[in-house]
Amino acid sequence: MTIAAPIKWVLTESDAGAATALAEQAGIHPLIARLMANRGIADPAGVRAFLSCELSTLSGPGIFVGMQEAAGRIRAAISDHEKIAVYGDYDVDGVTGAALLFLVLKSLQADVISYIPDRISEGYGLHGPALNKLKSEGVSIVITADCGISALDQARTARSLAMDLIVTDHHELIRQTDASGASAIVLPEAYAVLHPKLVAAETPEQVKKDVAGLTGVGMAFKLAQALLNAQTDDKQLKQYLDLVALGTIADVGAIIGENRILVKHGLDDMSADNGSQRKGVAALKEVAGLAGKKIGVGAVGFSLAPRINASGRLNRADAAFRLLTTDSPDEARELASMLDDINRDRQAVEELIQEEARRLCRQLDIAGTGALVLASADWHPGVIGIVASRIVEEFYRPAALISIKDGIGKGSARSIPGFDLYQGLSACSDLLLGFGGHKYAAGFTVAEDRIPELRERLGLIVLQQMSQGFIRTLAVDGAVALEELTLDLMHEIDQMAPFGQGNPEPRLGARGLTVLSSKTVRNNHLKLQLRQQGGGSFGAIFFSRGGRPAKTVVEGSKIAVVFTPRINVWNGRSAVELEIRDIKIETSEGKKV
Repeated sequence: MTIAAPIKWVLTESDAGAATALAEQAGIHPLIARLMANRGIADPAGVRAFLSCELSTLSGPGIFVGMQEAAGRIRAAISDHEKIAVYGDYDVDGVTGAALLFLVLKSLQADVISYIPDRISEGYGLHGPALNKLKSEGVSIVITADCGISALDQARTARSLAMDLIVTDHHELIRQTDASGASAIVLPEAYAVLHPKLVAAETPEQVKKDVAGLTGVGMAFKLAQALLNAQTDDKQLKQYLDLVALGTIADVGAIIGENRILVKHGLDDMSADNGSQRKGVAALKEVAGLAGKKIGVGAVGFSLAPRINASGRLNRADAAFRLLTTDSPDEARELASMLDDINRDRQAVEELIQEEARRLCRQLDIAGTGALVLASADWHPGVIGIVASRIVEEFYRPAALISIKDGIGKGSARSIPGFDLYQGLSACSDLLLGFGGHKYAAGFTVAEDRIPELRERLGLIVLQQMSQGFIRTLAVDGAVALEELTLDLMHEIDQMAPFGQGNPEPRLGARGLTVLSSKTVRNNHLKLQLRQQGGGSFGAIFFSRGGRPAKTVVEGSKIAVVFTPRINVWNGRSAVELEIRDIKIETSEGKKV
């Protein structure tokens, strides 16, 4: 990976006095108190809630506007034997949300079918032709999962077909500005609209914050809770938390508030090899080489989710949906094996597109470029989002990759801290046939002949908003003496998991380190042995950095590092190891260069 510029270390500001008081009041290590303070936790009660992650503390579904109407209409449909369709999306969040609602409705003896749109022929979201097809099959209620919030025309189509539409979604709410400049939220004309930010006015502010980050599957879970009329810690509901964890992690939902609780319990469920696991999840773990292992956020994000996603990227997502809803171990193994094969094909396609995209980027004056808008008729639309993320990481610019077919481009874009991609595309909406998404990720369609204008305008918008420059930053929780990092402290840090967006793994800084040994090991990793003055030695690893850093970080070097501490177990012996995030060489005066 290419790094365009040195990384600026930014120490997270926190009240040292408050952190000290929190350590004393909550009976926790001062470093843990600082980490808590950096995450906005200021009192012992907050510490207890954060560490305990009790399901009973989750909010009830009644706080969401439209929930009572939605649940009531669905119950009536079940009672009257009406046909219900769950309409999902082809990514992991949409597939898990659809699977969850489908399984819950099945358990309630509903007459329910599913519909997952095809990424290539239909694209994201609710579609009029699909609604017509469902109507012809006798469907009277359509419940969306992870889509529908921007489907204004499609909601009117559903109404004209005399179908009741219930939207569950988490994507950005549409706002329209009138002639006076006033802005207002515009919702689809559905029977009910369920969204994390549409809550009753009297809901406490902290609860609003806790639910604001729910993903598509999280909102599906809230509807399921209302339908089952169950407490969140009931076994009846807990059986679906593996699906919630899969979708939330795959969609990079913030692991704070209610997401943190749902994800923690879902990961625990996926980690248990007691025979009660969902057949599809057990089969997926098997093909990913994770059977019998503890499942964390990384295992989902890098192993399980890509295999679920692969189905919707290169084929239809029906296979992933069937995997997550089957009760047959044999069918689950067959589907998991198929997804594993598709995932390998997906990786090969990605590599080819990535190399071509990198070649195009290297032809540009990156320093004077605001946004990387790249297009090709040879790119598969199912994987360009993944490649866009890698281009952003390498060149540190917002990037949009566009797959062109028959004069129409399907684009997938990713952004960097400091630039709101959704707002950026909004400012280019007159050039687009459609768009939607989030601050950091979005999709759009554009006529081929408008791509050059989109490239120019979006690039200018980025340059204007990033006028201070494109500076990578690395947040540092605090400086430590390495001797503080005992195994007991590490076990306390582990209690703060699951880590992820919004609750990142601790990043600590240490200065005045002497390199005792330095070598490049397999896969181009830099392996070091370090000592801080007056202390013992610590092993360290800098992944994928065996090239240029290895030439400057040599035996005898004085360095400062930002790292995440880990427990490394080797030959039955546990030791603290530093997983390095960045290195700076220190001068003889101890200054970083």
